[in-house]
Amino acid sequence: MTSLSDQDKDVLQEFIGDGPKCFTKLYSAKENGCSAIAFHQRCNNRGPTLTVVYNEDGHVYGGYTSISWQSTSIQKVYDKNAFLFCLRGDGEEQGKKFPIRKYESAVVYEEQFGPTFGSGPDLGVFTGTITKEDDGTFSLNSKMAAESFDHMPVSLGDLTSTDISVVDVVVYSVEDFRQNVMAQQWRDEPKFDKQYLNTLLDDVESYWPLKEFGVPEEALQHVNILLIGPIGAGKSSFLNSVESVFRGHVSMSAAAGSRGKSVTSMYRQYPVTASDNRHYLHFQMCDCRGLEDGFSLNKDIEGILDGHAPNNYIFNSSSALTSKAHGYIRDPKLKDKIHCVVYVLDSEKYSAEVGMSFMTEGVKEQITDIMEKVDQRGIPQLILLNKIDNTCAATKENTSAVYRSDLIRQRCFHAANCLGLPPLTVLPMKNHYMELTTSDEVAILALYNLRQMLRSADAYLRVNYLDELRQERYESQLS
Repeated sequence: MTSLSDQDKDVLQEFIGDGPKCFTKLYSAKENGCSAIAFHQRCNNRGPTLTVVYNEDGHVYGGYTSISWQSTSIQKVYDKNAFLFCLRGDGEEQGKKFPIRKYESAVVYEEQFGPTFGSGPDLGVFTGTITKEDDGTFSLNSKMAAESFDHMPVSLGDLTSTDISVVDVVVYSVEDFRQNVMAQQWRDEPKFDKQYLNTLLDDVESYWPLKEFGVPEEALQHVNILLIGPIGAGKSSFLNSVESVFRGHVSMSAAAGSRGKSVTSMYRQYPVTASDNRHYLHFQMCDCRGLEDGFSLNKDIEGILDGHAPNNYIFNSSSALTSKAHGYIRDPKLKDKIHCVVYVLDSEKYSAEVGMSFMTEGVKEQITDIMEKVDQRGIPQLILLNKIDNTCAATKENTSAVYRSDLIRQRCFHAANCLGLPPLTVLPMKNHYMELTTSDEVAILALYNLRQMLRSADAYLRVNYLDELRQERYESQLS
């Protein structure tokens, strides 16, 4: 585990003080290379930062400085707010803080040094360039000699070891989340109150395709919403969030998780039962294998869009969907086809400052190819921007702050630019993660985003199939 847990963030926020913080990854030795040059390129002039070291013994430690890193000749720099810390070390699992004693030598600037704290140095993480070992770890040339930071009764070096290989070194920018909260929402809807939740529930439960155009309920039993995205982006988690609204408890119907590979191995259609448990609602969420380098969904996408893929179709890396596949739908009806495509992205993956995108270039090429096929069919396309609570501390503390977060607003623009879609197509979302019970705020986001998807599907049906569906009504009246 080389990321900060919620508990870690709570401890570090208490160490830093002055309220909740937003931690944004600037640099990772594993992702960007373990070198002083890479560190300075990504972390200089970025304000307060937190450096976290993860070693093979499971120790997690590092340092905080409230001033920006710089590339200069060796220079000791004043910072009265700096401190070292150990989140997990030998015999220390609750977190220990080592405050600065000698303010004038809190950090050391040097272009050939990685993050360096104190004149000892009390924590010199690495110097120069460290080559990654075959097992993916780094044998750092770290140094620890307690000099500038408080070390009674133990020092950071007493709790950790410099001769243990390191899994990763990560540097985060640290911002006060209040800087990102706007006085008013940047979209008029949704509203985060009980009345609005009830309105959304009624809208979704009473929905049927083209209801407002006089098409009868039996003309098309459901619309199909296809979720596509990189592995770990949260497609299945959104499915579970939607179903949880109608079950009244957190549901896990769709397998979800982050295991380095796609948890979903097949094309699955998920009907959702109304809250009275008496009937299915008039939509299906369609999940498919997560996109990754080395595995492409593109050979199957046309069959899925056009309704040939049967429920529970298993993706095969070596062959595409053909008419010989078990359950293949040779003559698909409108109810079998896809009526809206939603690209699911992980908000936490993006960082413009250090060139981190929502996905790899290989996955982006796959999505670009998929989008071309979707465009050819005129199917509407939206973006679901997941994990916004991990992007913005204000939203993590209070989900209803999502549409007042300038950080989330900016991230929506970046997601739209990434896929070349209008910003209005981006729908920010927080799914259930630690909670075992539902919350009104998550329910409102899930229903609001779902309603946008249903409206998009309706627009597609109105333009392409309204006359056909009205004819269905005429025929049903004659029979």
